[in-house]
Amino acid sequence: MQNCDLVKYFKDLGCDYYYEYDSAYGTIDFKGKDVIMVGAGCGSATLYFLLHGSSRVIQYEKSDELRKKWLEVCNKFNICDKAVMNGEWKLQYDDADIFIIDCEGCEENINFDELKKYKLSCVAVHEWTKNRVELLKKMKNWKLNFVSSDGKEIMLCNS
Repeated sequence: MQNCDLVKYFKDLGCDYYYEYDSAYGTIDFKGKDVIMVGAGCGSATLYFLLHGSSRVIQYEKSDELRKKWLEVCNKFNICDKAVMNGEWKLQYDDADIFIIDCEGCEENINFDELKKYKLSCVAVHEWTKNRVELLKKMKNWKLNFVSSDGKEIMLCNS
């Protein structure tokens, strides 16, 4: 599938974020890397990571409905063996190379000491995050990687 076809596919599925992924993740080298994705939605980001060379993705998604949609995605694109879908993230920091969190509210509880074990960590901070200023201060040397079109979400990555 072409990128524009994937954008339409995920929009029709009700997981309308694929159009942002080149902007949000396009500078990240996924080749041969294991990725953790907190706030996985229906797995659209996981497909993006795998299409860009990731070897394995560990996903966390709280919504039962989105996890059910993941089953359609993984079967349609034949990626079920390269990604595991878990339920709600409970502050576990699995072994991987890259840690990405884009789960509204989950960023409030990030353990920055745990993030040190990853080659790269990216954290989406949302406008309504309760401890937003405190989080941003902890990430003052991180690189701005993405700003949503409405400005309500920014993603910062360390390396």
